Amino acid sequence: MKIAGREEMLEIERYAMKEIGISGAVLMEIAGNQIAEEIMRSYPDQSVHITVLVGSGNNGGDGFVIARRLFDAGYTPDVWLLADEEKLEGDARTQYQIHTRRKLSLHLMEEGLSSLDETLKQSEVLVDAMLGTGVKGAVREPLNQIIEQVNSHDFHVIAVDIPSGLDCNTGKVENVAVEADETYAFTMPKLGFFLQDGPSVIGNWQVKNISVPEGLADDLEMNLPEVITRALATASLPKRPQFGHKGTFGHALVFGGSKPFVGAPIYSAHTAFHCGVGLSTLVIPEEVYPVIASQNQTALVRTLPSESGHFTGAGVEEALFEKVTAVAIGPGMGRFDQGPELIRDIIGHLDEQPVVIDADGLFHVKDQLELLDRYKGPVILTPHPGEMATLTGRSVAEVEADRLDIAQSFASEHNVNLVLKGHRTIVATPHGTWVNPLGNDALAKGGSGDVLTGMVTAFLAQGAAPDDAMRAAVYLHAASGEQAAIDCSHYGVTPDDIIASSRKVLKQLEGNG
Repeated sequence: MKIAGREEMLEIERYAMKEIGISGAVLMEIAGNQIAEEIMRSYPDQSVHITVLVGSGNNGGDGFVIARRLFDAGYTPDVWLLADEEKLEGDARTQYQIHTRRKLSLHLMEEGLSSLDETLKQSEVLVDAMLGTGVKGAVREPLNQIIEQVNSHDFHVIAVDIPSGLDCNTGKVENVAVEADETYAFTMPKLGFFLQDGPSVIGNWQVKNISVPEGLADDLEMNLPEVITRALATASLPKRPQFGHKGTFGHALVFGGSKPFVGAPIYSAHTAFHCGVGLSTLVIPEEVYPVIASQNQTALVRTLPSESGHFTGAGVEEALFEKVTAVAIGPGMGRFDQGPELIRDIIGHLDEQPVVIDADGLFHVKDQLELLDRYKGPVILTPHPGEMATLTGRSVAEVEADRLDIAQSFASEHNVNLVLKGHRTIVATPHGTWVNPLGNDALAKGGSGDVLTGMVTAFLAQGAAPDDAMRAAVYLHAASGEQAAIDCSHYGVTPDDIIASSRKVLKQLEGNG
């Protein structure tokens, strides 16, 4: 499932009208009818009080179609036109004329905001057809006041294509946006659904087919980001031969740990084992061995010389990586003077195995990114926004304001694969970009990122290509967090709960396959 921005969606629709011959009026009829049918399925009682708020653009035209179809089915929606009739143009004006010539009920802005508020007080369902994907910047009066009124009431809100006030490209809400319970997007989800404020206002979203094929984006040679759907995540999992043995399923090595951070590498190694890898090995500073050994039940353990609880940088040799099929560097490693040299030494001893670099491994590699470009094997970086800011020399705010473009640009510039963590995690490679639609606050705990590192490393160790491993891992991680929140509450989820839930989710995905 592809994701479109404002300009891409306009180009695709224009192409559909020109090359396929579907007029804008027909697209509007299909779009409005799709949402009207959803409303009627959800609310079969025709006495339900529905309010449709209509703006001046094509989004408003969709609203007129929705209202007309509801009237035709025996419903009596309150329809409010929140714009000057003279400003209606094109297909939206046509739909307005159909509505009025049929003498269907219509309220105008001259009735006043207090009258509108009385209507809202009685409403059970609100259809937001005020502003569409063309919105840029702050919502102006009086629509900003109307949106605030909408958000102050307790009814079910359905957004047409996109919640009014949400920027289609950036996900930014400059001053106010409709807080939808459901958003029905036409043809494709919009970029803003997954960025900045978008996830907090779109509610549950669905894509409606309005006879504009998604494949037109390929005809137009658009390299659009994609949603990591459940089906894509399932297809991305490494295959498991029925008669395989532990050697078949790879050997993951986790290089990390320090005196202050003993738990992180354990989470990564344990997760890798629970996600199907045949063998999992921890390489840790020798001083922390007693603590880690007492908590470790699944991983082999190797120790290297240490001082003050950190690696000294000594002891890295080729034998350490013999038969290892994927390496994770960084969980719990901490910051120490020999860190950059240790990273160089590790990578220098590898034989093109996939490498995942996380946590302070990223700090130690930030000034030697050319090392990653020279490495002949796959490199996967898994930064959170703070670590991404360090890698790029930007502020966290700058990273969060432009997550998608920054991830895409960094992956291409440095020839690496990237997992930019966040509420809607982004997967970027030099050739493509994906967005994970899942995840919640239950994952906002120390150790959660180490679990994700273990998942990525596990799938790489089992032979998955980097893009497959990242897609499967970020989806599994988020879905496991959501499952753990159901079982343990959003407050109580720990990394161990995420690991335990991952087995449930993997079983579900395995069943889908």
